[in-house]
Amino acid sequence: MKKCLFILFICSTIILSVISANAADKKNITVKNRMFALTLPEETKGLFKTEIKKDKICIYDKESKKAGFGGFAFGVKAYKNPADHALLPGGEKIGELVDKKGVLYDMVLKYPTDVQYDYTKGSEAPKSYSLLYDLGESVNITGRGKNTYYKNQGTKGEDLYQDILKKHITAIKEKWDSVKLEEENMSYMYNVIRAGNKNPLDKVGYIFYDANADGIDELLIGEIADGEWKGVIYDMYTMVNRTPKHVVSGGTRNRYYICNGTFVCNEYSSGAKESGLRVYVLVENSTALFGQVGFKYDAYENPKNPWFISYGADENQWKNVPEQFFRERKSVFNQYKRFDFIPLNKIK
Repeated sequence: MKKCLFILFICSTIILSVISANAADKKNITVKNRMFALTLPEETKGLFKTEIKKDKICIYDKESKKAGFGGFAFGVKAYKNPADHALLPGGEKIGELVDKKGVLYDMVLKYPTDVQYDYTKGSEAPKSYSLLYDLGESVNITGRGKNTYYKNQGTKGEDLYQDILKKHITAIKEKWDSVKLEEENMSYMYNVIRAGNKNPLDKVGYIFYDANADGIDELLIGEIADGEWKGVIYDMYTMVNRTPKHVVSGGTRNRYYICNGTFVCNEYSSGAKESGLRVYVLVENSTALFGQVGFKYDAYENPKNPWFISYGADENQWKNVPEQFFRERKSVFNQYKRFDFIPLNKIK
């Protein structure tokens, strides 16, 4: 009798667990298209509207949309070709999806680029809009049918640049000279560091950093140093059409840094009478550096007023400006990332 009661208790417990699990599942809200599905928490029920197409799902705050302010909170879209989303504002890659035929897609999380709620009632967004907007980075994504979603795939440097890092280790171990390094699109500085250090793999390091805010890490390689040399980039690599590509090499008189978060800054000098700073952005899915502004001290060009500024991508159009104006504008770009590079000898 006791054994029967015990079995009955076990069965009841299992049934209750199944019922509880099903009830918990029903609390979530699933929004789906033919390729993938988004799972939203129960508290969003009745708060949103959707735009659904075969390759994207967009979530809108119902209240803000009804009031005529758009209401777009976030969206997820699948792109077969990386170039198709590279220059679109407000998006970052969050993973990859492989469909049943083995075709690979970039999964891109998209955010609004302007205010999408009724800002005339105050600076704070409605609670419903804030709730939906904040879900973007944590929303659960699953592939439908035989489609499989891989979170973070194709975005993390440790998965993307191992062959590049091993190549740099080989170059230092095999003592490649400056000519060989240049032929391989690598900075001559590794030869300088190797010549001056017993253990050069302790002095050259790397870090993964998303330099253009597209959700995909770049690889930055530089010297492990202090002071003004801390954070100097000797080689930068990025992903172009899901393949690692070299962006730029630096050296003693041609230093590259990351400044103000996502700008690539190039300090250069051609002598005591000429030096400068150029500020670029790294174009997404490209090795191109697009010029934003340049600052030049050039006493060769104008000994009495050697301060020049260049705006935009044309690096040959310089305008003479007063010294104070020059220093004020240049001081904006002074927040250099002083990376703690990871020594190459840590790579196994």
